Amino acid sequence: MKTLVAILLFSVMGTSNNDPILVESSTPLKNYNHRPSVKLHHKLKLQRLADITRLEAKKISEKICNESVVHQKLTHKGQLLFYINTTKHCAVKINALDGSIILKENLK
Repeated sequence: MKTLVAILLFSVMGTSNNDPILVESSTPLKNYNHRPSVKLHHKLKLQRLADITRLEAKKISEKICNESVVHQKLTHKGQLLFYINTTKHCAVKINALDGSIILKENLK
């Protein structure tokens, strides 16, 4: 019985570290209205939800790619909110809630 509890404890701890932090499922991130004022309001809402600022995400990507950031965008996929930072030779996706690196891709 003790070994079963220990195995369950370690399996739960091992799987929880790999999952990215997501925005609450009750917070809608999709916007189907294309009026400029509504798009601006939606963009500001995403920025308020992000715990990592644009400057912090830029510093993280510059440290990883060893280049300055050319383009930066805050976006979402499902309930995952992230920054896409692009340099001349590298693209990095950074989780906007905890600053973890989701994907690093070398560009040619």
